[in-house]
Amino acid sequence: MKNQIVTLSAAALLSFLSLVSAEPLTKEQMEEIFVQYDVPDDDAPDCQPELIDKEICPQGDEKLPCGPIEGIENHCKALLGDDVVKKYDGVEVDQGKNAFAGCVKYVGFHVFDLDHMACCDSDFCEDWIGEQFEKMAEFEGGEGENYYDDDDDDDYYDEDEHPHPEF
Repeated sequence: MKNQIVTLSAAALLSFLSLVSAEPLTKEQMEEIFVQYDVPDDDAPDCQPELIDKEICPQGDEKLPCGPIEGIENHCKALLGDDVVKKYDGVEVDQGKNAFAGCVKYVGFHVFDLDHMACCDSDFCEDWIGEQFEKMAEFEGGEGENYYDDDDDDDYYDEDEHPHPEF
């Protein structure tokens, strides 16, 4: 745990120093940033500041983050370079060890099926993800394989055990 905190702090420091110096991020700095996002959703840090996003997010193609995964992977390959991507081939994911997987997760908007973070700004993809929520709402009552229950109340309250008082 202590090593993870030190690693996160070092990556945050690199991000900050890059912001202050106005120098473009190096591939090594991007690698250190993205490895932070190769973790389960609940363990991922917040998205990077806008100045960092301008360097690591797709520019000029708002559809890329919610488009085919291959496009997101190609974007990450272009950012990190072939040597870095090859270094992570076969490295397990969601363990804080794979910067390529972290990049795909950071950039992508496939939050329901691939646990992407949707960090890159995209009005088009925001609308697209809104449509995904609407589709899930259509399956109200748990019908359909894509049903999404965002109401956690029923997970903790059992009406049979705690009936409502009569008024």
